[in-house]
Amino acid sequence: MTTQDTRRGARDGGTPREDGGRTGTGAADAQGGTVRSDPEATQVLRPVGPTPGNGPDGTDPPTAAIPVVPPAEPPADAEPPAEPSWYRRNRVVIDRWLSPALALLAVAMLPLAVVTTDLQALDGWGLAKVLGIPGWLALLFAIGSCLSELYARRPRIPMLGTATGVLILCSTGLPSVVEPAARFGTAWTITGFVDAVAVANGVPPQGLDARFSWPAFFAQWAWFRQAGGADQLDEVLRWFPPAVVTVWAIGIYALARSMLGGTRAPWAAAWLFVGLNWIEQDYFSPQATGICLLLTVLTFALGPLATRRTDPSGVPGWPAPHRGAKRLPLLHRWLVSGMTPPNRPTLPPRQLLLVYFCAALCILAVIPAHQLTPFAILGQLFLLAVVGRYRGRGLVLVGVIGVVLFILIAARSIWMNQITLFIGTGDTGAALQEGVADRLTGDAGQIVVKYGRVLVAGLSYLLGIVGAWVYWRRRRDLVPIGLAVVPMAFAAQGYGSEGFLRIVLFGLPILTILGADFLRWTVRKRAWMRPVLAVGMVALFGTLVFLRGGNDSYQVVYPEDAAMYRSVVATTPPGQNVIPVSDPGPFAIEGLTLFGRGGGVPGCGRIGVSDDPIGCTAKVSPDVLVNFGSIEAQGVYLYGKPHNWSLDYANTLVRQGTYYFWYQSPDDPYDYVLRKVGVPVLPGGTAGRPG
Repeated sequence: MTTQDTRRGARDGGTPREDGGRTGTGAADAQGGTVRSDPEATQVLRPVGPTPGNGPDGTDPPTAAIPVVPPAEPPADAEPPAEPSWYRRNRVVIDRWLSPALALLAVAMLPLAVVTTDLQALDGWGLAKVLGIPGWLALLFAIGSCLSELYARRPRIPMLGTATGVLILCSTGLPSVVEPAARFGTAWTITGFVDAVAVANGVPPQGLDARFSWPAFFAQWAWFRQAGGADQLDEVLRWFPPAVVTVWAIGIYALARSMLGGTRAPWAAAWLFVGLNWIEQDYFSPQATGICLLLTVLTFALGPLATRRTDPSGVPGWPAPHRGAKRLPLLHRWLVSGMTPPNRPTLPPRQLLLVYFCAALCILAVIPAHQLTPFAILGQLFLLAVVGRYRGRGLVLVGVIGVVLFILIAARSIWMNQITLFIGTGDTGAALQEGVADRLTGDAGQIVVKYGRVLVAGLSYLLGIVGAWVYWRRRRDLVPIGLAVVPMAFAAQGYGSEGFLRIVLFGLPILTILGADFLRWTVRKRAWMRPVLAVGMVALFGTLVFLRGGNDSYQVVYPEDAAMYRSVVATTPPGQNVIPVSDPGPFAIEGLTLFGRGGGVPGCGRIGVSDDPIGCTAKVSPDVLVNFGSIEAQGVYLYGKPHNWSLDYANTLVRQGTYYFWYQSPDDPYDYVLRKVGVPVLPGGTAGRPG
């Protein structure tokens, strides 16, 4: 083999053979130094040239790779990085324990609030003026518990629920905590209806009171009372408002979850509902239960039964399919939306059947319990059915049939006598006068309270309208604001001075959910609004305590008042006429079927505060007159009468020789009972004629 062949073989990467061929064609990898060889190769040669680590001085040879640049050293005078703040270092612990700690502090303040609140100093400004500092601290701690958990990185649903319950107890339930008995004479009268059903073992004659035409609520609690072996419902009355508002808040949360989604916004909607609910229709009444059933039906319709119309043919419907698409005529879009069948819910048939049954049961249960709530439910369901928002529009038919049958069979007489409850009087101005203007009476405190209620009602509608605009921009949907407006149809009905209050309550759930959507949009656009909204929540709930407790000077009830009236019932022969001087206080809590409710003389519904109390007394001619300290306060702070007017009224009757003091409380001289001279009295009771 020649020198030239040897050089050629070395250049080609192979080993020369004796026959002039090569034993292998190894190709060295430039980076790894590996050699590719054919199966006949008998020897692998290292690549020619320098390899890593084989430089002349034992170092790596220079390559084309980017050299590693060492990090630049900081200047000698540079400051070290700042340590994280104390809040950042302890945020996990704060998020975990701050909300429970504040909730415990709020509950711990309540016993101190009871001790520091002077109910004897109540005047026209109501509970807020006499509430002790611990009561306000309890409310502040409850709000802090809610906000601290809401702003945590990962809000906990159980803790948010607990904080919401504490907030309700420290706001709506604050009168139940600091006052020794339930407020509102109407609530005590309803217990008299329950007692009448229990005693008569059935519904008393309808002529006794029009509300017996819708007796389901009274019969329900009469059954509860007998099943529990209880003769009185005093404690139920006291704690009923915070309990029922808690149920309402659960319904608001469920509705907001369906309408808004998310984790935080539904809780904000529930708090906003509690803060704006100054209406005080949550006392022991059929109305309170009716709102529970209304929220249940709406939750079913907008939750498991919810649908939305779509266009399966692909024709552009509502809203536009993409940004910049040409809008079709409005009539065309409405026709497409109206003629397109709604989607079917995703629930299995058995679950859908169960939901239908529960919704129909709620509708049928509210029909014999309250006269207006069924119409509010059916109006909202009808609107949702027209726009195709839920599956099972037969619920409207079930409700209509139930209402018609109930009117024809059970409540025919009351509807015939008061047909304006159904068709309305048409005089909206008179309804406004009676429902709003006539209530703006009383001293300075009462005027401020009542104007505050009007302003908060306006704020509720304003938040709802602005929230509807935000909801429209996001989802092109105006149905929710329609759900809030539908109950306004009852404004023309002659329902008395409470009509507008109840209308606000019917629309308040949807209004607050839309308002929460607006607040969420505000926070997303302006993060600095978070502390502003926190301060606004404190102001809102402080205003709530002021407005809800504004009438407590003449709505507060003491256990001694109830005991005095029960003593009157125990010592009065059946058939006598027992009349209160005015409507506040625990009147008619027992013996309703024996003594009735009296009255019936035009202009003398409230004998003591009428224009001619002595003349009204002669016209009504009661056998027994009952007065409470709350009646004295009503005359002073609401009707502008002088102090001691109720005592002057009683002394005038006694001087005339027609009545005498059968009982007068040594602790409160305004708690007294007058009996007509010569009327028999049964033995027993604790009352007696003072010496």
